[in-house]
Amino acid sequence: MSNIQLDIEWTEAASRKIEKLMPRNVNKDSYLALPPVECLPMEGDVLFLGPSGKQQPFIVAERQYHHDGDADWTIILILDVPHETH
Repeated sequence: MSNIQLDIEWTEAASRKIEKLMPRNVNKDSYLALPPVECLPMEGDVLFLGPSGKQQPFIVAERQYHHDGDADWTIILILDVPHETH
């Protein structure tokens, strides 16, 4: 059985946008619920993240897989903002 860890990284534009939605003093993890690993979004998919009623679109710019040894893997989703909001 594999051990899979999920990490989310942000482009600079996405980082600024998420910071406006969820300032540092807010627990961002409570707003970043993602589906199970087998249903994770692919590159080009759009996720709506943020507090209820204020969700904003973030596009999956890249999805990376890193083998950490034996059965350990890390999947990294790099999120960006849609181009019209840059």
